[in-house]
Amino acid sequence: MSQKRIGASDYLALALYAFAGFGLEVVLSMVLPSILGVKGSEYTLLHQCIHWGITCLLWGSMALFLIRLSKRKYDFDIMKLNAEPNARGWLLAVVVSVIAIAATTAVWEGFKPVQEYKDAVRFVFQNVYYLFEAGLILLTIAFGQKFGETLFKWGGLPYGGIFLALTWGLIHILLQGGATGIYAFFMSILYGTIYIMLSKNVRYAYVVIAVVFVL
Repeated sequence: MSQKRIGASDYLALALYAFAGFGLEVVLSMVLPSILGVKGSEYTLLHQCIHWGITCLLWGSMALFLIRLSKRKYDFDIMKLNAEPNARGWLLAVVVSVIAIAATTAVWEGFKPVQEYKDAVRFVFQNVYYLFEAGLILLTIAFGQKFGETLFKWGGLPYGGIFLALTWGLIHILLQGGATGIYAFFMSILYGTIYIMLSKNVRYAYVVIAVVFVL
């Protein structure tokens, strides 16, 4: 029996699975209030930290599942994407990161971590939550990039960032309105560009994307 040929549709499925991982928090937001016996709008700090903690567990589990599935079923091990970015790539990645942080600062009308800070416990839990979200963002980009390159047979474009913009960014437009959605759309393209500039090295790309996302 011949082995099934792996094609663009397989990588599209992985990218969609990664995007669907964000939806686990939506499901949690519907279920957790009934378990805790309090409305989401009335969460205390403890309730919010429980929400963030469970979300991190769900997102982390989804990320590990997809990394293993990609390696086992589709012979695409993103953890082995270890090409070293050249000096030009690093320079461009830094420039794009500065643009992204500047955009975030403008949208938040101040430095985001400072604007969000309320207390130390909330700050720690929320930023750990951001780090896990950045992991799913990177997976969506990586699988979306592989999908685009396989489909169009040409690299160089941030297909992963475009895919993230059309999914994660579009959802922000639908759920949070035009301004927030346009910002998420724009940031998605920048995250995808950083991934390309860093030679699709997931380790470097994760660190840079996570820093930009937190800031």
